[in-house]
Amino acid sequence: MATASAGFSSFLVPATAVASTPSACPSTLPKKNAARPRRRTVQCRASGGRGDDVDSRLLWLPRREVLTGLSGVAAGFVGYPDLASIALEANPVESCRRGEKVTEKIVECSDPNRDFPCPPASRIPIVDFTPERTVTRIRRPAHDLDAEYQAKYKEAVGKMRALDKSNPLSFAAQAAVHESYCDGHYRLDPTEKNRPFDVHFSWIFAPWHRMYIYFYERALGDLIGDDTFALPYWSWDTPAGMGIPAVFKGVSTAENPLFDPYRNMDNKDALIDLDYLKTPRRSTIPFKPPPAWDAAARKAYDDAVRTNLSTIYIQQVRDGKGPRAYLGEKLCSEASSRVKEVNERSKRRQGGGGAPKVKASNAQGTLERMAHTTVHVWAGRSSPKAPATCSVDGGGVVGHDGQPHCSNDMGFLGTAGRDPLFYSHHANVDRMWHLWSTKLGGRGFDDPEWLDTSFVFYDDVKSPRLVRMKFRDVLDTANLGYTYDKESEAALPWLNSKPTRFSGGKTTRSSAPAKPKVVSEFPLTLTKEAVDVPSVAIPAKQPGKDLVLLIEGIEYDPQINNKFDVIINVPKEDAGKVGPKDCEYAGSFTVVPSSNAAGGTLVGKVTLFIDGVLEDLGLTGESAVDIVLVPHTDEEIKIYLPPTIENA
Repeated sequence: MATASAGFSSFLVPATAVASTPSACPSTLPKKNAARPRRRTVQCRASGGRGDDVDSRLLWLPRREVLTGLSGVAAGFVGYPDLASIALEANPVESCRRGEKVTEKIVECSDPNRDFPCPPASRIPIVDFTPERTVTRIRRPAHDLDAEYQAKYKEAVGKMRALDKSNPLSFAAQAAVHESYCDGHYRLDPTEKNRPFDVHFSWIFAPWHRMYIYFYERALGDLIGDDTFALPYWSWDTPAGMGIPAVFKGVSTAENPLFDPYRNMDNKDALIDLDYLKTPRRSTIPFKPPPAWDAAARKAYDDAVRTNLSTIYIQQVRDGKGPRAYLGEKLCSEASSRVKEVNERSKRRQGGGGAPKVKASNAQGTLERMAHTTVHVWAGRSSPKAPATCSVDGGGVVGHDGQPHCSNDMGFLGTAGRDPLFYSHHANVDRMWHLWSTKLGGRGFDDPEWLDTSFVFYDDVKSPRLVRMKFRDVLDTANLGYTYDKESEAALPWLNSKPTRFSGGKTTRSSAPAKPKVVSEFPLTLTKEAVDVPSVAIPAKQPGKDLVLLIEGIEYDPQINNKFDVIINVPKEDAGKVGPKDCEYAGSFTVVPSSNAAGGTLVGKVTLFIDGVLEDLGLTGESAVDIVLVPHTDEEIKIYLPPTIENA
């Protein structure tokens, strides 16, 4: 069996380096412990029903009486029980300490809080992935497909939808794989914390999704007998692709298998907004404006495109320096020493009393946190406005929390895989990683705990088999037999879309002394008003390290849309006008809505790499900056710890 390289070889060396450019925004101001094996658990429960062709009354499939006594997915996939326990193959969690790696051989399936039967022992041998010998598939932009390829794409997805749901490569099963990984159905360390496992919010995100759509793409090719079939990508990073591609439109899945009725129909012909979760939201702008538009309408369109391109520039270039910034923080358990430290800090800030709410230490990279999340929410169906309520009868889906969710399909992690648009969206997310690695000088982690993390997926529609992949196997897309069209790598308009100085408000701290500000008390609650956090200290930059802005202890309701922007050196009354096209925009905290099996809120963290922001603002060498937190949330977000800037 061929073996993938254990290191980072020449494929990660940039083919075209990004030239250094002058600042667009000049300022006028001068112990190791061996970790014991962690157990993982699986828990599947019923989901709500709706009238499309995916039987969603259950998380996976209708119950079937089988000798194993299983229900949900394990019962539905008679003969393929391991789809219900794919997550148990993962090897990522070690409380942020070095120690014995977790593999499927030391994992137990149990859930003491749910009394749910475990899947039966594997009856299908697991084989290790063998790299493909040649590149046979070239992924192209979905908006630019010719009629023949569009027909091929529709035929493949139509055949996948038609597969019996007992086939683990059916469309229903593929959607369920994403749901199980992303909506709290797998648990970690049930004897201690029973923490949900999720492939988002950490360095797991990019390689796991690359694996997932790789096998989805192979299944589509199998179904039409074409091993050169490549999954088209939705190129929302280029002006020509900033709308839902025509190949996905229609009136029903019977008429077009790529159509999904649970999208936000207000946006079906609109220009995408990569700064979508903003209050107030931008008025809907039609995609591809006619030449007859008046000057004001044309300016609004051009400004929106510029904001989109600047968002990608920030994601890929300015704030994506290094793997931690781009791919996310290391996946850690609740018991990590870092979280314990945060909790102690929180207690001290509260006078030593009360139990702090800080529970999570993971954080998204820019690849996940920026365009990826916004596209999900923008494309997904919106929840009804009050006084109307969300219900199963109205198309809502019951999540792992037992509550109906109407922000689906793309707009909710539990249902995202039910929309074919999801897979082409993630093909472009994957393309962003590919470009970062091959064109922009990006490098992956060299941590063996990342490289050797493994997951199991089904392959081969006719005779499904289980294939184990490690992250080191997927670092070079050539190992997976696909690449992206050369035109997509040559035309990258966002490379020339550096943010510029904000000019829509009053003087900022960088051009005039700031007025004295009231120090915010933590914990604080963000609702509608922006909040000042003045004079956040900037430590001296240490050689070989990055300056990061950390905001930890972010408590939020995962069922709703949540976002807050982080703005530097802009008066509070003007900060809401600042966005990705402005240098003062440092980044955002934002997540795709999901459920929470235990109910209540979740706690997260955002890590913003701000060397580029400080450089653009001419603040290198400054001792402090003023920060404004601008909320864009349907309810409230609570923050337990004040922002800090550290060397990382």
